[in-house]
Parts: sequence; C-alpha cells; structure tokens
Amino acid sequence: MERKTTSIKIDPELWKRVKKFCIDEEVDVSEYLEKLIKVDLDKKKAL
Repeated sequence: MERKTTSIKIDPELWKRVKKFCIDEEVDVSEYLEKLIKVDLDKKKAL
C-alpha cells in the first residue's frame, strides 16, 4: 500500500505522550494514528 507523507500540528505535550505510548507498545506512531483514524471513521460510518 502506498502511503502519503504529511505533517500535522499537535500540542507538544500530547505528542510527547503519544510517542512514549508507541515506544512502550512497540508500534510506529504513524501506524497508531492511522489505526485511530480508521476506527473513528468506521464508527461515524456506522451511525
């Protein structure tokens, strides 16, 4: 699957927390965010 490189603006404290979480879970931040977006969109589609 081709992936798009992009940038986002995010609260620095939130970014620090998500990076630490992903390190602890041994998952890439990009993969984690992509999964969250998909879950959210799927929930909204089901409504």
